Amino acid sequence: MSKALATYFATIQDMPETEFKVEILEDGPLKKVSVNGTIYEVDYNVGGDTIYSIIMNNRSNGVQISHISDNVYEVANRGDSYQIEVIDELQKMRLSRTQSVTVGRQVVTAQMPGVILKVYVKPGEEVKAGAPLCVLVAMKMENEIRTPIDGVVKEVYVNEGDKVSVGDKMLVVE
Repeated sequence: MSKALATYFATIQDMPETEFKVEILEDGPLKKVSVNGTIYEVDYNVGGDTIYSIIMNNRSNGVQISHISDNVYEVANRGDSYQIEVIDELQKMRLSRTQSVTVGRQVVTAQMPGVILKVYVKPGEEVKAGAPLCVLVAMKMENEIRTPIDGVVKEVYVNEGDKVSVGDKMLVVE
């Protein structure tokens, strides 16, 4: 299977325990999309601000998609209406880090390759959970890296301008 151009995770609000992994595999006149591993060839036409004709398997489906809030959309199709939350890989990673209970020594590692733009802390500084530690620039986006726990910064392995790879140690907080 080819590498995804983009990956999203969708949850229907009436079924929060069910998550759909949506990967955009090819983006051309005909899109190739994987949903939980099943590949579809999809085309669509825009028929107004919120009306889309989605064509799959040579069959057109009239769908109305309305933006409700940050990541939530209402999708109406054939008389049924669904509220769907859509997040990207980075948002999912951030959510998973904040939803788990974190205790003890924390080694903060790079979750993506990039360049350190700013380091906010020094060894010996006390930090509260959620406080920014540094800024990692990846894919032209600034990502503020925050501490998962209250504690003291024990070690700082990065400086401004350093390049990091996935898994590189950046800081230690105890």
